[in-house]
Amino acid sequence: MFNFLEQKIFGLDLSDLSVKTAQLKKSRSGIFLASYGRSDIPGGILENGVIKDEYKLQEIIKTAGREIKGLSLKTKYCVVSLPETEAFVRVIRLPKMKEEELAEAVKWETESHIPMAIDDVYFDWQAIEPLERDDTHCDVLVGALSKALVDPYLAVLKKVGLQPVSFEIESIATARSLIKEEFSAEPVMIIDIGARRSSFIIFSGRTIHFTASLPIANEYFVDEISKHLSINKGEAKKLKLEYGLNKEKGIFDAIEPALKELIVQIKKYTDFYREHGLSGHFRNKDISKILLCGGGASFSGLPAFLAKELKIGVEIGNPWVNILGKIPYRIPKLAYEESVGYATALGLALRGLEMSKTSNLTKFEKC
Repeated sequence: MFNFLEQKIFGLDLSDLSVKTAQLKKSRSGIFLASYGRSDIPGGILENGVIKDEYKLQEIIKTAGREIKGLSLKTKYCVVSLPETEAFVRVIRLPKMKEEELAEAVKWETESHIPMAIDDVYFDWQAIEPLERDDTHCDVLVGALSKALVDPYLAVLKKVGLQPVSFEIESIATARSLIKEEFSAEPVMIIDIGARRSSFIIFSGRTIHFTASLPIANEYFVDEISKHLSINKGEAKKLKLEYGLNKEKGIFDAIEPALKELIVQIKKYTDFYREHGLSGHFRNKDISKILLCGGGASFSGLPAFLAKELKIGVEIGNPWVNILGKIPYRIPKLAYEESVGYATALGLALRGLEMSKTSNLTKFEKC
């Protein structure tokens, strides 16, 4: 269970069908995974990121706290992910101005881009450091979420004794986990294949520049295999895991239409970014490679298929790229294949580790 003795911060990744936790600690040899865990969320409790049953979600989060692997979570403080589908993430360009003027300018510019009143959202922003000096303008990454979405999460977490110190949009946490030192000289696309949806992130320089979401994801693949082969979903899931994109088993034929649609959408997003992405942070707008993550990324044959169709290098993302140090013998090792599904949770844990260096309890309690 959650024991509240230390001033530490862990990552809490909530999606429609699972809750994942991860906590990182520092040792002399670097950062290591201290604890992690995963619990399933039955359908109907969270739908498209919206809480439908607060009581049941509370009970599942309590269960997740009891089923932690590794060291127990001796803290109530957490960084929590919120769904991409309900978020506004955009890079906006403003004239160069004094720092004290920038906050007000961002507020008014953000309101002109979102379909809600600024008083009805929580938003945060950060100025993007350009790759080359530019004295004419400043680009800012803005993230916004409606209070109607966030407040129920806050209520649920407080009822189970947790204190969120930050809510973070999934894509930001995922990129922090997969992009080495949070910098890429060339644009990179991240595809996070979840249970019910896949998120698309384009990262360049030091920040995200584009996000999108589609309902073509792991459950959709399983449903198509089940229907095409006239087998139940349990058998379809087992076949998918065991054989991947195997043509002889009929798996490829079952999901070929979905894969073709996935290719169409990826091309659409890369074309949009090439045409409309802001310049000034990169010299090249062509996607240099694609990183796959999420529970659906461990799909044998998928990286090779995407690479062949898109003529772009595709690989499974490495969620340990910014986490160094040997794991102490008492901490159960998280298998690499499984860890790909923890990319967001590990990104949240990295943020928690950063915040624990600079924050104090008084500040936390005001969040």
